[in-house]
Amino acid sequence: MLKASSQATLFVASLAAAAALAAAGPAVADPTLSSQDQTFVKMAAQGGMAEVADAKIVAGKTNDPAVKAFADRMIHDHGKANDLLAGIAKSQDFTLPNDVGPANSDMENKLQTLDGKSLDTAYLTGQKTAHEQTIALFRKEAQSGNDPQLVQFAKATLPTIEAHLQMDEKDISAMSNAAGSSGM
Repeated sequence: MLKASSQATLFVASLAAAAALAAAGPAVADPTLSSQDQTFVKMAAQGGMAEVADAKIVAGKTNDPAVKAFADRMIHDHGKANDLLAGIAKSQDFTLPNDVGPANSDMENKLQTLDGKSLDTAYLTGQKTAHEQTIALFRKEAQSGNDPQLVQFAKATLPTIEAHLQMDEKDISAMSNAAGSSGM
């Protein structure tokens, strides 16, 4: 398992590589994205915006330092990835969605109504599912996407998303262990 400093270094290097590709402009003359690439951009953008929105809710409400640290990390990492994706989309003349989509807004609405351990549990279990789905999305784009910038973005971002899932699973396990030892 990578230490936090190694993960941060890997993430920064990944972001730098993706930023360089975005700054280089379109890799092909045709700015039209394939339907797979369009789906990837839409889903990645909506998921990324939802990650930040959900994390901001939780960071402001949780009393658990580990959950707050995880939420703060999601705000930072997904915020940076969202900015990179926006740059790539702009270079391809592709307009990003301006909302998180219905499925993601359901979680946001749920988190706004919860507090305490219910909030923490709902957030962490939701994050596990979200990161598993995001990993599948990014792997598909990395393996079979058509646009070189998006393929590189997916490949560069994937290790960070996988690290998020590991961090989330660790937090879920710690929460379960704490609940078990307190007789809950």
